[in-house]
Amino acid sequence: MPHIPLVVTESQMKQANQLSRRWGFEIRQPKEQDGYFLEIYEERLQLRKYGEPKLGAIFVDFNSGISKYRRQYGGGRTQAIAKAVGLKKGATPLVVDATAGLGRDAFVLASLGCRVHMIERVPVVAALLEDGLARARNDPEIGAWILERMSLSVKDSRYALSELLFKPEVVYLDPMYPEKRKSALVK
Repeated sequence: MPHIPLVVTESQMKQANQLSRRWGFEIRQPKEQDGYFLEIYEERLQLRKYGEPKLGAIFVDFNSGISKYRRQYGGGRTQAIAKAVGLKKGATPLVVDATAGLGRDAFVLASLGCRVHMIERVPVVAALLEDGLARARNDPEIGAWILERMSLSVKDSRYALSELLFKPEVVYLDPMYPEKRKSALVK
């Protein structure tokens, strides 16, 4: 994986140095050939594409936007993901999300009462997820149950699953499918 630089202001150097030591990010200005860069913006870590400000940033935020809406109005245990892991009255399984990504599925399951251990192998994605979890733990509305129900390992799930110190009842996989190259045009 290419090195993704971390761009910060002088006032963010303490946090940037911690991120650099933890993840190995190089603190410097991005170059066009980098493609992507990380930045600390409004107390959150986010990923941006060089030269593409209209694309917006990628970050993890569990208490606003779609995450908050889905937690409040998402359909509860009747959602497809809840049924897929066997969530029903009296059954709230211990789940390992072996392909955590940005944690959206794990968050939905945790908001429904499951304890979810996430595994993510890509350091940049894991750093974004860890940052989102840390901010969510400090939130007065969801912080207590985030702390109780969500945890993260940064490893390849092929190896991490055999190293777990607990036995999950469900291993959840959400594979990424290749983008469709052909599609019919709308008339």
